[in-house]
Amino acid sequence: MGLLGGSVARSIRRTVPGVHVVGVVRCAEKGQRWIELGIIDSVAESIEQGCQDVDVVVVATPVDLVAASVIRAAEVSQADCLITDVGSTKRTIVQAVLRDAGASAKFVAAHPIAGSEKTGAEHATADLFVGKVIVLTPSEQTPKRQLDLADHFWRRTGGRIVTLSPEDHDTHLASVSHVPHLASSAVAKLINQDSANLVGSGWLDITRVAAGDPAMWLAICQENRTAIDEQLAHLAGSIEDLRAWIRTHDDASLLRWLKEAKTIRDSF
Repeated sequence: MGLLGGSVARSIRRTVPGVHVVGVVRCAEKGQRWIELGIIDSVAESIEQGCQDVDVVVVATPVDLVAASVIRAAEVSQADCLITDVGSTKRTIVQAVLRDAGASAKFVAAHPIAGSEKTGAEHATADLFVGKVIVLTPSEQTPKRQLDLADHFWRRTGGRIVTLSPEDHDTHLASVSHVPHLASSAVAKLINQDSANLVGSGWLDITRVAAGDPAMWLAICQENRTAIDEQLAHLAGSIEDLRAWIRTHDDASLLRWLKEAKTIRDSF
């Protein structure tokens, strides 16, 4: 029950009257708080306890735990249950689930491209996914019925559905999410004691995502090493170009590069 899991619960509660939401929690005290805040209706202390007699299971764990959680949920859930997730890497998750026939028959991998540097269900909102892209990454073995159910479910959160292969998803997300996070962290590490009191809105803007959970981002890097390494090479090439232009006073190239970057950013 973190930011994304809590926001899925709030989103579905907003659009599906009478829904009963069970939260799998590690701490009973926190679970009671989520009930008091109206995020969930009841708590379960294990996946096995929480996933019986439900229509949909949403796995909102760190990415390195998703596949095992899906398989555990599949073992105890109803035959027609939909299992989906919120992980920001997909290839290794889908491959691992495919090795279990029961789980792969129920699972549709998903990635809502929404979030915050904040963590915890106390920051969950009902509109987090409204208008945001939600990527579904079915395998070739994913039953059409499950894919249709996943499409219907995620649309109820207010998201816009895009379908990609797990491999294409990871390649694209390395460039628009994973490497930008690492770049943000690198910029944050440039600061020193003498410059700290000069921080302005620009530094805060570019380093915002560096405040994300380090353990979660380590797991993302571990799950998507190849695509991240390729995109880091592109980034390193750009930095080397910048260094060369600065050293050689090639201001025309530097200005052209800055204009190209501005055009790209302005298009959004």
